[in-house]
Amino acid sequence: MALLNVDNVVKRFGGVTALRGVSLVIREGEILGLIGPNGSGKTTLVNVITGVYPPDSGKVIYEGRDITKMPPHLRCRMGIARTYQIPRPFNNLTVLENLMVSILNGRRHGKISVDEAKELAEDILEVVGLSKLKDYQAKSLNAQGRKRLELARALGAEPKLMLLDECLAGLTPSEVSEMLSIIRRIRDEKNITILMIEHLMHAVMNISDSVVVLNEGMKIAEGKPEDITDDVKVAEVYFGDRELALKFVKR
Repeated sequence: MALLNVDNVVKRFGGVTALRGVSLVIREGEILGLIGPNGSGKTTLVNVITGVYPPDSGKVIYEGRDITKMPPHLRCRMGIARTYQIPRPFNNLTVLENLMVSILNGRRHGKISVDEAKELAEDILEVVGLSKLKDYQAKSLNAQGRKRLELARALGAEPKLMLLDECLAGLTPSEVSEMLSIIRRIRDEKNITILMIEHLMHAVMNISDSVVVLNEGMKIAEGKPEDITDDVKVAEVYFGDRELALKFVKR
């Protein structure tokens, strides 16, 4: 069943067209990998889905409802949450307080008490491995801790759909492995659908049920991870040379 349907979305910034008629479907319960070179339109697409940017044309349909003109905070309360490439915590609040802010403004906005929010926050911090740091100020966290807090804050909104924008960037290989395990657990145990932007190809291919590839604002490929790795057009975009691309997909 389709949870989100992006239908022929176009987004321009002055004379630059960042998205050129992009369409995709995110099915309930899947992890969808969104890949492409820098400047291909990946984050712009996330910003359109979450309401940061209005599209110049096209529609965003969530749970069968047209949300194209809905503001970001209402989309969040409907169950759409996201992370940012560069984490944006409230630096002078504790890790626990940061998460409680998200919970109190998420899907249960106005319907959850502070005590309930604190209890839920502690459960989420256990999931992302930050329980021991809950009373530390966010500004004291290292890169891995800030990435995990960013993920926790998205979870705090209690989403049905979570958009992860390069949540593995800057992490060591062991940290990447740990984060992938957390993401799988979130999908499997909490039944949260995930769209994941990532430049680490092995990570995307390892965790995704399906993959969409953007280049210069256009969708150039879509399919299962094994189909994408065998796609000459995709390899050519990454290598910039058709002969190298052909050698890559024939390995």
